[in-house]
Amino acid sequence: MWKGVLRDSEARRALDRLEQAGFKIKRLSPRDPTFHNASWADCIAAIPLLENRPSRTHFHHPVSVRKHLPLVKALRNFARQLGDPFRETRLVSTRDTTIRRDEDLPDLAERAASFIEKFLSWHWYIRERNPRNALIAELRWEIRNRTGRPYDRELSTVIDAACRAAGRKELYLDNTTLDRIEKRDRETRVKSFRRLKFYAGLSPTPKSSTRNPQKRR
Repeated sequence: MWKGVLRDSEARRALDRLEQAGFKIKRLSPRDPTFHNASWADCIAAIPLLENRPSRTHFHHPVSVRKHLPLVKALRNFARQLGDPFRETRLVSTRDTTIRRDEDLPDLAERAASFIEKFLSWHWYIRERNPRNALIAELRWEIRNRTGRPYDRELSTVIDAACRAAGRKELYLDNTTLDRIEKRDRETRVKSFRRLKFYAGLSPTPKSSTRNPQKRR
C-alpha cells in the first residue's frame, strides 16, 4: 500500500511539499506491522485497514483485588521457610511432578510478593483508543511539530491515496475534521488521567473537560 501511495501523482506532490517543509517521509519504507517499532510509512499504510471505533477507558481500583492480599503474606512465609536450614520443603506441581528446589527461589518468592503488594495497591486505567484516528492524530501532531504547520491538505491527500491503494473507500479529511480528531484524542487522554487522579485521591474533582488541552500534551 505504501508503494501505491508513492505511485499516486497527487500523493507524491503532497509528500514533496511535506519534505520541503521538514517532514521527510517519502524515502521511508514500512518496517514493523506490529507498531512496536513502526515508521511513519507503516502508519500511513495502515490507516485504511484500522478500525474506526469509539475510544473506551477501563479503570482498575485496588478494592476489586483486595481479597488477594493474603497471597503476599503466603509468599513471604514461603520464602522465609525455604531459607530455614532446619525445615524440609518439597515442591510439587499440579501434575505431581517434583520441582527442583533452586537456590534463588526464596529471593524469587520475596520479589514476587513485593510486586504483588504494589500491584494490589495501584490505581490504573487502560484506554482503548480509536485505532484509525489515533494514527491520524499522531501524524498531524508530528507534522506540526516538525514544520510549524499541520499541512492538512497534504496529509489528507496522502491518507486518501493510501485508501485507494488499499481498495477502500476514499477518505478525504478537511482541516475541521482533522482538528476535531486530534483534539478528541488528546482530550480523552486528559480526562482519563484526571479521573484516575480523582479515584486515587490525588485530585478533588474529576474535571470533565479541558479548555486548552494542547498546552498539556
